[in-house]
Amino acid sequence: MSFDGLVTRAVTYELKNKVIGGKIQKISQPSKNDIVLSIYSLGKSYKLMISANNNEGRVSFSNEKFENPQNPPNFCMVLRKYLNQSKIIDIEQYKLDRVIIFHISSIDEMGFDVSNKLIVEIMGKYSNIILTDDNFKIIDSIKRVNNKMSSVREILPGKNYNFIKSDKFNILENFDKDIYYIDKKTPDNANPKELLYSTYLGFSPTIANELCYRAGIDTRVNWGLVSEDEKKALNKNIIKLRSKLLENDYTPTLYKENNKFKEFYSFRLRHLQYEYKKYDFISEAIEEFYKVNKSNDRLRQIKNDLERKINSHIKSTKKKITILDKNLSKENSMELYRKSGDLLAANINKISKGMNSIRVNNFYDENKEIKIIIDPLKNPWENVDNYYKRYKKLKNSISYAKKDYPNQIEYLNYLLQLLDFVERSDSINDLDDIKSELISNKIIKDSSRNKKSNKEKSKPKHYITINNSHIYVGKNSRQNDYITLKLAGKHDYFFHVRNAPGSHVILKTDNFNENDLISASYLAASNSSLSNSLKVDVDYTEKKNVNKAKGSKLGMVYYENFNTITVDLSDKPKDLYKRIQ
Repeated sequence: MSFDGLVTRAVTYELKNKVIGGKIQKISQPSKNDIVLSIYSLGKSYKLMISANNNEGRVSFSNEKFENPQNPPNFCMVLRKYLNQSKIIDIEQYKLDRVIIFHISSIDEMGFDVSNKLIVEIMGKYSNIILTDDNFKIIDSIKRVNNKMSSVREILPGKNYNFIKSDKFNILENFDKDIYYIDKKTPDNANPKELLYSTYLGFSPTIANELCYRAGIDTRVNWGLVSEDEKKALNKNIIKLRSKLLENDYTPTLYKENNKFKEFYSFRLRHLQYEYKKYDFISEAIEEFYKVNKSNDRLRQIKNDLERKINSHIKSTKKKITILDKNLSKENSMELYRKSGDLLAANINKISKGMNSIRVNNFYDENKEIKIIIDPLKNPWENVDNYYKRYKKLKNSISYAKKDYPNQIEYLNYLLQLLDFVERSDSINDLDDIKSELISNKIIKDSSRNKKSNKEKSKPKHYITINNSHIYVGKNSRQNDYITLKLAGKHDYFFHVRNAPGSHVILKTDNFNENDLISASYLAASNSSLSNSLKVDVDYTEKKNVNKAKGSKLGMVYYENFNTITVDLSDKPKDLYKRIQ
């Protein structure tokens, strides 16, 4: 995103129109580098987010609810002391830089008028929020900067605040430093885009790209290859941009690709080939950008964490299954140990210490001669006991394996089902439900301090078909159990992708027909671990044929008397159903 000087000007203009003359009624600091001012102005209440976060520095109105710490940070207490119940008398941008100055008036304890300034610098990792008196003497800042942290300037209480000096040209002043002026001093090997944002104050690579695009300039070529016509067009576009800035004529726009916002800006950017949405106010675009992207980032973060933990359990479960499978394969060896012990016992008088092997007649196999390996360091009866012990040990491990093997297979399928639900989740609320299930099954530990949650549980997807039938799709194991075992009647229909993890799908209908069959089958296939396949087999049967084994995990059922339909996922049913929840 580009919170450059041009976006800062649009934000400043919006702030001036809405909150000049307004009263600061409440000040909070929900996180380390964020301040929220609650302002009442012209009969309306506004919530102003001021962030000095490294990657999210911004100033914009917000409708979000913020959770505040029990003990306010020191900077928040300082702001409350100096600014609470104060009046905003002016807001200005410093030149065309990413700096906004709030001029604030209040009455001190003695009844005298006092003026302060709240200065917001939106400069990436150098972003800051600074409170000064009317003479720019620093009272405090959200980030204190000493001379070891910066050789440019210190931001400390008692120091004088100084704006960062820049040699760049401000196009809002007398615009005599146009393209023809800088052309004379620009070497041929300069890059056109870099030339713009390194020459003009408040310009970012984003607006530089846009100006070059509108002028037909390829930003990959050197300045020496830019034609005179292109320079003329570039100059014309800069003058046009200057005019829009002076007139405060903005077109706040948000740019989106694959459900993620890529950029916001105060003007329409033609060089970006993304979906775009226009807004009435720049704050709306900024808030939407951070709200959605932060949710997407948080969603991906939670997903990655849950996937990592579930995959760890899948790995260990597969390892257990491999060991159990290996033990089961030794069942024939088990009997061989027992028979060898029997044969040695029957021929005990022929064995003496120091022998490596003995040949005896195998009365288990028509008295055919058999060679049995023995330990020369053991006496005859110790060798007999050794074979019986090996038989008993193997028998116990095989007996355990036969009992535990199906349990581990079921547990592996359950984990694969959970992993599928996590991968397909599209909301944090859905992931919270899955996380709760993981905690209750002791797959992960509950790290939350507050054991009770007021969050509303997510609900199954709900569709209605053109025949007024209802289709329910589970989004987690608990919902799978609910819609199949409680919501569905015995003559409703159950759908599930064949031999793979996926959502339970229930079709509630009084008139089973082909359209509903196609709709429910498609939803079962597309809401499964095989959703990226081209063709998927889906089983379906009446709910009365679906059963749950005693003690089985959530969402784990078995069914019989079913039919199978092959779904082509490239051929989505059109107009056969719509989602209502």
